[in-house]
Order: sequence, then C-alpha cells, then structure tokens
Amino acid sequence: MLELLKYELKKIVMRKSARYTCLAVLVALCGIMALNVVQTKTTNNTGEVLSGFDAIHYRQDSAAAHEGTLTDERISQELESYYNVTFEKIDPEELAQMSGSAAYDTITRLYDGQTVQFIYDDYFSWLIRPWAPYSGMEPTQVSAFIGAHPDTTLEEALASLAQRTLDANMQGAWTYSDSERAFWTAKQAEVTHPLSYGYAGGWSNVIDCIAFVSFAILAVCVALAPVFAGEYADRTDSVLLSSRYGRTRLLTAKILASLLFAAGYFALCALTICGVSLAAYGAGGADLPVQVLAMGSPYDITVSQAALISVGLAFLMTMGFAGLTLLLSSRLRSMLAVFVIDAALVLVTGMIPTGGIGILQHILYLFPTSLSAPALFWSYTSYPVGGFATDVIGAIAMLYLSLVVVCVPLAAVSFRRHQVA
Repeated sequence: MLELLKYELKKIVMRKSARYTCLAVLVALCGIMALNVVQTKTTNNTGEVLSGFDAIHYRQDSAAAHEGTLTDERISQELESYYNVTFEKIDPEELAQMSGSAAYDTITRLYDGQTVQFIYDDYFSWLIRPWAPYSGMEPTQVSAFIGAHPDTTLEEALASLAQRTLDANMQGAWTYSDSERAFWTAKQAEVTHPLSYGYAGGWSNVIDCIAFVSFAILAVCVALAPVFAGEYADRTDSVLLSSRYGRTRLLTAKILASLLFAAGYFALCALTICGVSLAAYGAGGADLPVQVLAMGSPYDITVSQAALISVGLAFLMTMGFAGLTLLLSSRLRSMLAVFVIDAALVLVTGMIPTGGIGILQHILYLFPTSLSAPALFWSYTSYPVGGFATDVIGAIAMLYLSLVVVCVPLAAVSFRRHQVA
C-alpha cells in the first residue's frame, strides 16, 4: 500500500501541468509577500512618508508608546487629554456640526503638524470609536459628542456598539433573527476586560494575506484535475480497475495521495505567508486581544489565535476544493472542464459585487477570496439555522468539512461505477 501511495504521489508531482503551476504560484506568492513588505507606508510626526521596514519600525514605536492595559482610569485620563488638546482652539459644538471633511480641514488649519499628528494618531482613532453614535465620524467629532468625561466605560460602550451594529441590520441589507441577536450579544459579552493595547503587525498581516491562499487552491485544483479524468483521457481506466487491487488499494492510494499533496502544498504556501509576515513585521503581541485590530470585534480571542483560525479555515478550504476536484475529475472526462469549474468557484466569486444584497454577501463570504479579517472577526455576519445561529467561521468550517466527507467517497464510487459501465 505504501508503495502504491508513493507511486500515485509521484504521478501527481511529475505531471508538467502540476509541477509548473505549483512552482509558478509559489514564486508569485513569494513576490506578493515581498511587495507587501516593500509597499508598507506610513507618515511620521514630521509629515515624512516612510515605506518598507522604516514604516514598520515606526508603527512598532508608535504602538509601543501606548502599549499596556486599558484600565478605566487610564482611558478616562487619555480621553480627557485628547479632548483638551483637540478643543484648545475651537468650540466642540461648532466642530460637531461640521461634515467629517470640514472638521478635518479645520483641525489641520488651526494646529501645527505635531499636534495634528497627535489628534489623528491611530491609537486615539481606535480607542474612541466605540463611543461614536454612527460610523464614519471623525475622532474629533466623537470627542466633541462624548465630552472630556464619557458617561459610560469602554466595556459599556462596546456593548452599546454591538447593539447598534445589530440594529443597523447591515445597513438594511439583512434582518437579524432573534437567534442571531442572541448569538452576537452573548459572544460580545464574553470579551475579557480590561483590554490591552500594543503592536501585533505580524499577526495582523498573516490574517490580511491569508486570502492569497486562493492561488494555492487553484494550483491544487490543476494538480488534481487529472487524477481520474487523466485516466479516462489516456484510456487506462479499464486497465487500472480490472487489476487485482484496482478497485481497492489503487483507488485508495490515488485519493490519499491527492489529499496528502493538497495538504503538503498548502503547508508550503501557508508557511511562506506566515514566515514572511512574522519575520518582516515581527511576532510580538501574540497574546494581545483581537480588538487591537478592530475595537468592535465581538470575539474573546488573541491576535495569534485569530491568525491560527484564519490559517485553519484556509486549510479546510484547500482540502474541501481538493475533495470537490476529485469528484469532478471522476465524473468528467475533460480536465479543462474540471479546472474551469474550480476557477469559477475560487476566483469569479471574488469578483461579484454584492450590490447591498445581504443574502449574496452571506454566500460570497464562504469562498476563499473573501477570507479576510473584516469578514471573519468583525462583520457580524451570521447564518441562522432553525433556532440556532453560527458565524462565518463556523459556516466555513462546516461547509468545507462536509465537502471533504461527501465528495471524497462519492469520487471513489463514481470512478468504480464508470469502470463497471
């Protein structure tokens, strides 16, 4: 059995289409990750635009200036300081009445560059967001709205933000059921307080870049498309399954080799994404809460756990598409047809505009190109099933596990039946 497994694995690897496609995708992935680092940009406190490692180091230093535990006392002091600096030269009520762009123009006109840099520091924009009565408000306007001393704590503000998000019903595109509202309310209540702040750029970049695994999935589909369809094309299917172990060991070896190849190639691509991200951006901040990426996230997990979940879901997607490709390969005689179907599901789904249609957004979030931090960790996208509800993470896990469990046995049965016919 082991020799058969090695033989089938070698057949997959030695096909020119598989070898060249997988190598090209891996090289492209390395290039994309390198460009991701080089094209990182930020502006320092003197207005100079920094890029590459200079930008990364500046972000690390900026986050380090604010790192630590966000106690209620600390938050109160920082919001008061922010309010006093922001409204030293302008009345808060006047600023609150302006549009967002007018408020920004007013601040940049009244204050020097260093003060403007303080007012629009990423940390304060992140910290003050839970108190915003609606999305899109400038941080200065939120400060004008809540005053120097907010009436609620950060924990209370986040609970209120969660309810406002649910009440918004995805800007009218979706109506949350009672089970969904209960699901998200309970999940948000589980978030541990006080939160902590710091730098977690490496882990954030892993989550941001994991969707590039879509190209790896396509490469796996190219490699596995000929597993059964290639036997039909070469007219070797009758010979294979008329052999002594053709219907048992050989078929099992084909399927196991395909799944091993898919898992191995995924591991190589995932290591590239994770390795470059953590090496270039740093592996620090692994134990920080996922709220450092988005304050409104309702998950009680760390950024490293969020990254691990993202990688795990990408792995399940890869294995799910491997199973689907095997099924298509067993049913279709054309390897091109198998690939076209796979490519449509992997890539074309990422090009479809949702047009504000909630159900379409829910469907598209289940495909590889939508594998992103907003979709997974703070979009409040859920799927009601009877009296229960699950989030995107649960829906993706169930969908692609089901693809593996259903498609792989069906592929085996289909190949056997084809041979009998």
